[in-house]
Amino acid sequence: MAETVNILLTSIGRRVSLLGSFRAALADLGLKGRLLAADRSRMATAFHLADEAFLVPAASEGDAYVEALLEICRSRRVDLVVPLIDWELAVLARASGAFAEAGSRMLLSSPEVVGICRDKLATHDFLTAHGFDTPKVLAYDEALGARFPLFMKPRYGSSAKDVHKLPDRASLEFYHARAAEETVTQEFVAGREHTVDVYAGLDGVPRVAVPRRRLQVRAGEVSKAMTVRHPTIIAEAMRLVEALGECIGVLTLQCFLTGDGAVKFIEINPRFGGGVPLAVRAGANFPKWLIQEHLGDRPDIDPEAWQDGLAMLRYDDAVFRPANEVGLDGEPILPDD
Repeated sequence: MAETVNILLTSIGRRVSLLGSFRAALADLGLKGRLLAADRSRMATAFHLADEAFLVPAASEGDAYVEALLEICRSRRVDLVVPLIDWELAVLARASGAFAEAGSRMLLSSPEVVGICRDKLATHDFLTAHGFDTPKVLAYDEALGARFPLFMKPRYGSSAKDVHKLPDRASLEFYHARAAEETVTQEFVAGREHTVDVYAGLDGVPRVAVPRRRLQVRAGEVSKAMTVRHPTIIAEAMRLVEALGECIGVLTLQCFLTGDGAVKFIEINPRFGGGVPLAVRAGANFPKWLIQEHLGDRPDIDPEAWQDGLAMLRYDDAVFRPANEVGLDGEPILPDD
């Protein structure tokens, strides 16, 4: 009889391709299981394509959010929990022990790693302390007299929201005065932007790194990209994840490859990135490997066995549901028990 592995993807949003990747992995391994989704809104596209979906509080509600997910894990016998957005990572990392007690494995790095990654200033300090190239951070007074352009982003931001290229001192003063939260100002880096998906598995040992050049980005998420087998990017990304330690699952790094060949890291995201289906399709089957490791197997991973030069050209599709099922007709309907 086939073993059953139930998987919960939290803050599912538009992650239709990733949902499909986990579903395909279960089928490829000959396993039974259900793909469950949780989100704060029934208007999340992938919410309606899971085997079962649950409306939960916002991650910002902390304990209420955690308890809602724990109830799903207990009642649906969830084996693996896959967090997908930055805003939920800290609260879920701190609660990983509670999920373990409920019989669910949280695919998320330690609270310390999450803290480094979520705080852009802490990320910069970590990178520089460990010898990685990264844009210099400037205090406001220092930035006023610096050479422009510069770059400003929220210290705890996500999805490229409220990020600005600053062409001159006037723009720096303008955005600094109007910032709703603490910001980080950095030197501007010219170069080709890449995302790197790194597989750390369940033991934190990086085994595969797949760089993908970002060709087009929409609303902070890549819409067109291409895998690139660049030895320096791969080596530095593997070294970075190893330096972090206590990493679990898949991490998504962002960097620039400059004209002189330097690799400058700008972001570390301890979660599946939005464009990770490209790496999976290229042959780095992260969902399958994670399921295998969860079951106690050691997947046979060749770090070179992914397709170089594979392009991903994403497009819009649609899911159609009655208005009441997406919360547009009176009170949202909660999932059936």
